[in-house]
Amino acid sequence: MNESAIPIPTNCFSPKGYVKSHPASGLLATRYGDRLIAVPEVLLRSIAKTLRVETGEASYLALYTFGDNWGKNFGNRMIQDTIKYYRQPILETLANEFLVNIQAAWAVHGLGKPSIDFSLAERGLLVVTIVNSGIDNGKTIDDIFSYRSFSLEAGFLAGWFSTLTGNKLRACASNWLNAPASMQFVVGSISHIESIERSHLQVGMLTPEILNSL
Repeated sequence: MNESAIPIPTNCFSPKGYVKSHPASGLLATRYGDRLIAVPEVLLRSIAKTLRVETGEASYLALYTFGDNWGKNFGNRMIQDTIKYYRQPILETLANEFLVNIQAAWAVHGLGKPSIDFSLAERGLLVVTIVNSGIDNGKTIDDIFSYRSFSLEAGFLAGWFSTLTGNKLRACASNWLNAPASMQFVVGSISHIESIERSHLQVGMLTPEILNSL
């Protein structure tokens, strides 16, 4: 990110400017005409329950894969909307303004409030906390294992960060003690996250002390 001062217009994802409604048709779209849809919580719960009945343990992989694709599409749209609005490449955006845009984008889409901890970045990991998630909000998860690995939200974060970084990443929940109000995830390379899952998450959540030792 460019640390030099540059003029920033009002936030790209301010609801009043970003969301356009068409009363005659009842449709919602972004300022650029991309269609928006509202997904009821009951639908997300029903999808998860149906997958669980039909595919058993494989339902978690299906949810993770769905979340991964959803996250990639959302990430691509966010990047394109940001470039169009500010008329500059993402890498020329101030770091703090970029983080503000991230939170605004998630808020306007009803996905919750994300915060990103970069303290483990040198070790190839990001720690992401989602408050008041609108993705699964703990409702599509029915046991501890699914929190750890193949959850809808973990897949969403993996896909989203993969798009932002240009690398294939994986995510898993690391602390679900305060779910559904707040969930913590770790994001990193596929091999790194799989190693963490084998070494630590099979015996419980990652405490702050374990996180700092990774």
